[in-house]
Amino acid sequence: MATAKPSMDKVFAQLLSADDQQVLDALVTVQAQGDARAIRPMLHALAGSEDEEVRRKVTAMLYQVKVPGAVPELLAALDEEALRNERRTILSAFWNAGLDVREHLEEFVSCAIEGDAAECLECLTVIENQEIWPEKAVRTSVLRVGKASEREDDPYKAGLLAELREHLNERLGK
Repeated sequence: MATAKPSMDKVFAQLLSADDQQVLDALVTVQAQGDARAIRPMLHALAGSEDEEVRRKVTAMLYQVKVPGAVPELLAALDEEALRNERRTILSAFWNAGLDVREHLEEFVSCAIEGDAAECLECLTVIENQEIWPEKAVRTSVLRVGKASEREDDPYKAGLLAELREHLNERLGK
């Protein structure tokens, strides 16, 4: 007799367990059967766990995510206050997994401007690694990043924003 597949809703709930072994067990199921709906529960598991194995496994899975619908789920996660401390991991997932985010330059620029220097660096990496950006979005972003760079008090982040602006200008052939 074949074993019944667990309900994904139960698996997602298991990801939020305080028991690290339950979380790890749920991750095995997500890896075998999961879809984009698993991304945010996995991120909440990451945010709620201090267990190094849980954190490593979730991060590794996010860095290889290729499921349809991953980009909107990851973008939505960037705006979740409960996941604020995991923004660098979320941003890293975009470029580590090689996800196509060409229609979302404005979101990455906003995150670079509003976030801390580490988040800005991750956004710069995403932007540099995306092969194609729409020209209109690049032009708008050059202006936004230039203004933000001038207003930035943190010299390191100001330098990252200047580097981002320079990269975007290069995309325009300037």
